[in-house]
Formats: sequence, C-alpha cells, structure tokens
Amino acid sequence: MAQNLSERRPHAPLPQHELRPERALQLLAMQRCLHHCADLGELLVAAGRALEELLPVRDRVSLALVDAGGETLRVYRLLPILERQPDELPRVRMVGTAVGAVASDGQPRVVKDVRSDDNLRFGRASHDGIRSTVSVPVRIAGRVVGVLNAGSRSVGACSESMVAQLDELAELIGHAVFAAECAQAPQPARIPSVPTGDHGLVAQSAAMRELLGQAQRAALSEATVLLTGETGVGKSLLAKAMHGWSARRTGPFAAVHVADLPATLVESELFGHERGAFTGATQRRLGRFEVASGGTLFLDEIGEAPLAVQSKLLRVTQDGLFERVGGSATLHTDARLIAATHRDLHEATQLGSFRRDLLYRLEIVALHVPPLRERPEDLAPLVERILQRLGQPHGRGLRLSSAAWHKLKNHTWPGNIRELEAVLTRAALLEEGDELQLPMFKGTSSPLQLVTAANAWPTRDEHERRYLVQVLEHTQGRIEGPHGAAELLGMVPSTLRSRCQRLGLSLQIGRPGGKL
Repeated sequence: MAQNLSERRPHAPLPQHELRPERALQLLAMQRCLHHCADLGELLVAAGRALEELLPVRDRVSLALVDAGGETLRVYRLLPILERQPDELPRVRMVGTAVGAVASDGQPRVVKDVRSDDNLRFGRASHDGIRSTVSVPVRIAGRVVGVLNAGSRSVGACSESMVAQLDELAELIGHAVFAAECAQAPQPARIPSVPTGDHGLVAQSAAMRELLGQAQRAALSEATVLLTGETGVGKSLLAKAMHGWSARRTGPFAAVHVADLPATLVESELFGHERGAFTGATQRRLGRFEVASGGTLFLDEIGEAPLAVQSKLLRVTQDGLFERVGGSATLHTDARLIAATHRDLHEATQLGSFRRDLLYRLEIVALHVPPLRERPEDLAPLVERILQRLGQPHGRGLRLSSAAWHKLKNHTWPGNIRELEAVLTRAALLEEGDELQLPMFKGTSSPLQLVTAANAWPTRDEHERRYLVQVLEHTQGRIEGPHGAAELLGMVPSTLRSRCQRLGLSLQIGRPGGKL
C-alpha cells in the first residue's frame, strides 16, 4: 500500500553526523564524477553506474522533472542504464500517479505493492514488472522540481528506511541533471549574451575561456554555485557576471564578505534581526537573504561561516526558509546563492569545521578560478585595462616601460589580480610620467620564487607535501603514539593518514627502506 511519510519525517537532508564515513566518501566520489561529465547524456550514464553501487533497490530507477506547465513530468531512466535517452522523453501526469503525488505534496512516498491501490497509476514501471517503489522529491531553493524514484520487482522490497538513502542521492543527481538541462537548452531571447568585458573579466587564456563558458551555462540555471580559487583571482567579479547572465539580472545583487564580519554578527547580517533581539538592535533590520530575494546573493569566503550559521544556511538553501534573529515568524526567500572560498572545504569537512551536507548543497556547480600565474596570456590585457581605468580620470595615457614589463612578466603573482592592481595603482600615484618604470616593484625575489620556471611557484598541496615528508622523516614514519607525526601536528591519526593518501604520500616514509 502507499504510505505518505509527511507526518513521520519532514523532508530534510540527512544530518551530517548520521552519515557513515564510508557512505560520505562514496557520495563525494559520486559528486566529483558527475561534476566532470561533459554533457547531459554522459551525466545520466554516470549517475546510473553510481546508483548500481549505492542503492539497495535498483530494478528500475528514474528521475522525473516537472514540465513548465506543471501538469506533466518528463522521465529520465537511470537504471537499467540507457547509453542514449530517447529523443522524446516519456511523460507522466501529475494527477493520479505516484510520482506526481510526490511532486505535488513534496513528501516522500513508499509503495510496498503497486497493485494494492487502484487510484494510483505507475505507467511503464508497472509494465516492467515493478511491484514496490520509493520516491523522494528534488528541491531547488525550496521549490519541488522533480522526483527521484527507485523500484523493485519484489513486493515489499521498498521500505521507509530507504527514504534517507534516496534523499542523499536526490540531492546530488536531481540538481546535477536539472543544471545540465538548463545548460544545454537554447539560450532564451530575454537573456542576451553579455560580453565578459562588461564585468571586468579578461579571458585571453584557454583556461579562462573554458571557465567563462561553464559559468555562462551555469548562470542560466537556478543551481547553487561554489567558486573556488586563491584570494585575488576575481571570484567576486565572476559572481557578478553570472548574475548578469542569468534571468535574475534585473533583480538585486547582494554581496557579503563573511570573513569581514565578527562571528556574532554573521547571522544577523544574513538573516536580519528583530527590534530588541540583542543589545543595540534598536529597530528591525532586513537580512541579505531578504534583500536579495528575486536576485542573487553572493557569499564570499563561505568557509569562514560559524557552524551555527552553517546549519541555517543549509535550511535556507534547501527550502528557502529562515527566521530573523529574535523572531519567530518563518520567512521565505527566492535568492539564488553563489558562494566562494579560497579554502579547501573538503579538508574542512574532515576537520569538522565545515558541514559536509552544506558542501553538497553548495557544490551543485563547482567552478575553479585559476591563479594569474597559470594564465600568463591574461597579463597584458589585464594591465592594459587597469592602466586605462587609472589614467582616464586624469587624462593620462598610462603605459609601461620595457623594463617594467620585464618585471611583471617574471613575477609569479602570489596575490593574483589584486596584487597586480595594487602595484599599478601605486605606480600611477607616485610616478610623474605616463610611462611607468615601477622602480619600487622588486618582483620575484624569494628563494622559492627563484627556482626553475617549471616549478616557479609550488602549489599549496606541494608545500604541504614537502612539509609532511619532513615531519614523517623526523618521526621515522611513526604516525600514532607519543612523539608521532599526528601528535606533533595536532591532528587525529586517521585524518593525517587521509591527508597523506590525498597527497599521494606513502605511509612508509621515514621508515627503514621507506620511499616516497
């Protein structure tokens, strides 16, 4: 019989502490696999292969997305795997079908015997011999956009205990397919192609051209986006550009730099507060989620958000619901979220400083902005644009001398575009002539920066790898116990082992006969 679980379990992602470590690693591997798929067809095949390993019930698994009119759902079959989906996707009606009921009321549903309820139709699934099903809704910004459904040919094989497992997978697969659909759809006429220069972006290098192509496609969806990259690479400019490329471009764009706020004020800044909520709250204040409703909210340095705020962010990204500080009324926002960080959030989840379930929410679309040293083709147009901006208010035609150009081209720019702007701004202010010499800029000079060009600026992982090798050699390969590497580093032994594995280090380092 069909059982609606709305009274037994509200729809919510599985809390982080309930995820077993091996399950979390499986989901993370699946997420990364989906992220690297080139198109929707490849994504659907990859999702099916992952589900074969992760679902206890897999005779038939499908994802149904709600059509624009809201009366039907288009169905993608995930299992058994189809190497090519049909040109015309099967449709099911919202009214009178089990999957339609889940999409309508937004609650998971378990049907232990499809023949026990004459009021529900199961379409092709019943023709394939499916006798029991479990279905969960897929939500984006609080709106149900589809249903993930799994079925078995055995009566009673599906149970309420499977809902949580399917919920986890709906988070990843549903959002990925929804975003991929939006990306491959023809660009609507009401969203004109916006030149990258209008947003201060430069894309002469192949790496940046590829990034901006991905960003423009992602901007057409409602999916949450996580921008990663070193400080100063232009993540905030990219977020503004994505807002300009989206259907929300006429709505507000609000930005919050989380790292600039005291931990006690982050919650109030994001969600607002009521009068009298705390000392100094003399009047009601709207939070950024309210201000950005109908537009885009950009949260820079999301990795610095306190854990207490992360739990509220999880809820608002899932359902669009929140309460002001000191208030009891539940409010709704329609803000599209773009977040950015220079931190390794996967590492932060292992250390317990960032919620794994929130990371799943944020990484529906993950875009990495490459550092300036990895795209030297962009240096000249960036310099030209910055000098034009600096000289225009004063009628100066600023340019660089050949000696200045030599300095810039041989520098490795650890501060990226922000450092470049600072160097040029200082020169424009202090030098009298229009041909800038940059006498105060010494460029690359540290020992690390004077190594060969092939290794001109070691990555953060390489720095960490070298450091861990030194520590392991010092402890003669001892990980645990007194004077072990974990104790010296103040780390949990299992975390250290995981870190070494990620960096490709052998745990035999430092031991007699051990190798890298």
